[in-house]
Amino acid sequence: MQRISALVGMAMFIVLGAAQAWADSPSGGLPPWRFQMTKEQVASFADYGPYQSFSNGDLETYAGLFNGHKENVQFFFRDGKLARIGVYLYEGQDIKAAAAKWAQAYTALKNTFGEMELPGIQVQSTDGPIPPEAVGVAAGATVMTGGKAQMAPLKQPADKFVFASFSGHSVQGEMFYYVVVFYDPPRG
Repeated sequence: MQRISALVGMAMFIVLGAAQAWADSPSGGLPPWRFQMTKEQVASFADYGPYQSFSNGDLETYAGLFNGHKENVQFFFRDGKLARIGVYLYEGQDIKAAAAKWAQAYTALKNTFGEMELPGIQVQSTDGPIPPEAVGVAAGATVMTGGKAQMAPLKQPADKFVFASFSGHSVQGEMFYYVVVFYDPPRG
C-alpha cells in the first residue's frame, strides 16, 4: 500500500510540475498555441489538426480558429521554438474578395484590441467610425497599384505584437493577393 501511495505521490509531483512549467512558460500567441512551443507541442492540439509540415519544418493547419471561424494558421519556428503565427485569411486572385477579407480582419482586430492604426490608407473623413468596407476598398486600391496595406492595434497587448498585411505578388505571371494576421512575440 505504501508503494502505491509513493507512486501516486510521485505521479502528482510530475503532473503538478508539468502544469507549473506550462503556467510559467511564455504566453502570447494565438490560443491554444503559445510562443516558444516546440513543433511537437504545437501539433499536440489534435482538435485543430491535421497539421502539415513545410519543407523547412514550419507547420500549418486549416482548422485553426480566428474570430470564431476555422482558418489556415501557419506556425513559424526559429531554433525549434514557435516564433510567429500567421492566420492566412485570403490567398487568391480576386482583389474584391481579398478587400472584403481585409475589412473583416479590420473589424475582428478592432473588436478584440481597440482602435487600429492604418498607415498609408486614405479614407474620406466621415462622421463617426470608419466603415470597415471603406477600409477594405482603400486597402484594395493601394494593393492594386503595387503597394502593401498594413494595420495594427494602436494599443498592443502585453504578451504579443499583432499586425495584419494585405499584399499582392505575381506568381508565374498571375497576380495573387494575400491577407494575413500575424502574431509575434512582444517587441521592445
